[in-house]
Amino acid sequence: MVAGFGLVRRSPGLAWLAQAVLAGLVALLLPPLPALLVLVFVLALVDTPLSAAVGRCIPAVVADDDLVAANALRSAVGELGAVLGPPLAGLLFAISGTRLVLGLDALTFLVVIPLALRLPSLARDTDGPFRPSFVRDARDGLAFVWRTPYVLAVAVGFWVVVLFSAPDDLILPFLATLTFRAGPVAVGVLLAAASAGLLAGLPLVRPAGQRLGVTGAIVAGFAVMATGNLLTAAAPWLMAAFVAQVLRGLAIPLADSHVTTCLQRSTPPQLLGRVLANVYGGVGVAAAAGYLLGGPLVDATSPRTAFVIVGCGGLVGAVITAVLLRRARRQPDTGPR
Repeated sequence: MVAGFGLVRRSPGLAWLAQAVLAGLVALLLPPLPALLVLVFVLALVDTPLSAAVGRCIPAVVADDDLVAANALRSAVGELGAVLGPPLAGLLFAISGTRLVLGLDALTFLVVIPLALRLPSLARDTDGPFRPSFVRDARDGLAFVWRTPYVLAVAVGFWVVVLFSAPDDLILPFLATLTFRAGPVAVGVLLAAASAGLLAGLPLVRPAGQRLGVTGAIVAGFAVMATGNLLTAAAPWLMAAFVAQVLRGLAIPLADSHVTTCLQRSTPPQLLGRVLANVYGGVGVAAAAGYLLGGPLVDATSPRTAFVIVGCGGLVGAVITAVLLRRARRQPDTGPR
C-alpha cells in the first residue's frame, strides 16, 4: 500500500514503465525460482499504486455524470482481460514457449504509456512545499479517510465485506468436490460463475445507480453479494450453486463502480490518489486475511457452513456500511459531490 505512493502522485505511465522493465527482465533472464519470486513480488509492489493512479485520472477526463459508467467500463475491461488472458497466454506458450509470452506481456505495458502521457496534468497538494514522502503520503491519505465520514463509512464497510467475501473462491472447489461429489469441470464451472455474472451485470450498473443513488447502490451491491453466498450454501444442486454465484457476480460491478465513484466525488483531486491507495490497499489486506482464515474455516467446518459464515459476514458489512452512511448524512458538507 505504501510502496507506490510516489507513483500515485504522477501519471500511471511510470507504473506501467516499471512493470514493462520487470516483465522484460523475467522474459530475458528466465531466472531460477527464488529470483523469480523476488521479481514477482516487486511487480506486485509496482502494481499496488496503479489502480489508485488510474482511478485518480478518471475524474480528470470524464464528466461527473459519466463517472459511474466510466468506472464500470474500467471494471469490464479488467475482467475481460482476466477471462481472456490466461487461455491466450496458454495458446502462445504452447506455440512458442515462455519467452514470447513474457515478452508480449512486457510489450503491452509499453504500448499504453503514450496514452498515459496524453492525460492532463493532475492537481498537486499546494499546502506548503512539495516534498514527496511515502510516510507523509500514507499519513495524509489515512487522515483524510479517518476524518471524512462518508469516505470512512465506505472504506470500513468495503473492508469488512471483502474480508468475508474473499474466501468464497477458495471454498468453491471444496463445495464442488466434497459436497456435490463432482470433478474438475464442475470446479471450473463454479469458479467461472461470478465472472459471468460480473460481465452480465455491467450494463445494469448505470441504471441501477441512477435509481438507488451512489450510496444506495453500494449497500445494495454488498447485500446482494452476501446473499449470493448464502444461497450458494443452501443450493441443493450444482446448477443452483452456479446461479447463486452468478447472482453474486451481478452485484460486484454495482458495488465496486459506486465505491470508486463515491471516493472520487468525496475527495479533493490533490488527495484522491492517496485516498484510493489507502482504501484499496486496505482491501488487499482484508482479502489476504480472508484467504488465510478461509482454509482453516473449511477444515474446521464444511463448505456449506463456511459459505453461511462468509455470507452472514458480508451482510454484517452491508449493515455497517448503511449505519455509518446514515450517520455521515447528518454531518454537513461530507457527502459525495
